[in-house]
Parts: sequence; structure tokens; C-alpha cells
Amino acid sequence: MMADDLPTCTVFYANMQTALLDQIWIAASDNGICCLRFDEDSASFISHLAKRVITGEAPSIIHSEAETKCYQDAILAYLEEKTPIPESLRVDFHQLTSFQQQILEIVRRLPMGSTTTYGEIAEQIKNPNASRAIGQVLRRNPIPVIIPCHRVISSNGTLGGYGGVIGSKRKITLLKHEGVILA
Repeated sequence: MMADDLPTCTVFYANMQTALLDQIWIAASDNGICCLRFDEDSASFISHLAKRVITGEAPSIIHSEAETKCYQDAILAYLEEKTPIPESLRVDFHQLTSFQQQILEIVRRLPMGSTTTYGEIAEQIKNPNASRAIGQVLRRNPIPVIIPCHRVISSNGTLGGYGGVIGSKRKITLLKHEGVILA
């Protein structure tokens, strides 16, 4: 199939500046929010969208504050007013495997201000050897903050990963924002 023959998909994107996390880029399809990234320029974000978020489709990527407003509002309410992200907020997982979707849905339901471990999630899916695989899914979480992977820590109480050194600072920031006491 040639690029001209691919089905088309429209993805809307916008960026927002926040006091807590600096710049955030978001993208949403008709199915819901599909991408959230930090500290990129416009060209890098659009390139990421075209390569990873909408593979197998000829993307139409359009900047739109209006089409992303409900997601921006939910993120700002969380960051500024400590309002939990509503479970009714639509997410688009169509590019993910069923295992990835299962893990992200479990993490999505973690209450604000709580933490769990990779091992506890592995027990929940009745696969005690899945901790590393779960870590990989969360490392590639396409919509952090909305899917609060920052609430998942290692069984020894350490933070685990969150996208490198800068990401670890972000994870600490988000946990402190939610009132989680870090040792």
C-alpha cells in the first residue's frame, strides 16, 4: 500500500505552559487524547506524532486549541487545583496492544495521592513475572499525567523510572503535588 492509499486520520494538537511542569504538548484524535509530551519544540512533537502515534495511517495533523480544550482544562485543573483527572476523559489507545491497554487502564484507576508497585500490578493481572514488562509499558506511556504512571514505584520503595533524570524530577514533582510523602 502506497502512502496515498493509507486511510487518513486527523489528530489535533496544542501546547500549554504550566507552572508545575513547564511546557506540555498534547494531541487528540476523534477517539480521545493520544499523546502528551514535555519540553519539545513544535517540529519534534509533530514528527513524534507522525511516526509513533498514528502509524499505518496518513495523518492530518492540525493545531487546534478548541479541539484539545477539554484535555487542557483537565490537565490544568489537576496541576493548579489538584482536581483528579476525570475518568470520563476519553483516551485513544488504538495503537497499543491489549497488554499495554490493560496495564494503562489499571494505572489510570490509581487514586490521586496513592502509589502502587510494578509487582502489585503484576499480581493484579495474575502474572507475577510481569514486573519488567509492566515497567516497559509505563516507560512508553503515551499520555503521562492522564495515565498517572508517576504513581507506580519499585517494590523497594525507590521511584523507578520516569523518562530519564529530568523525568525523575517530574515524577517527584507530581508525587509531591499529590501529597505523597517521599522517603
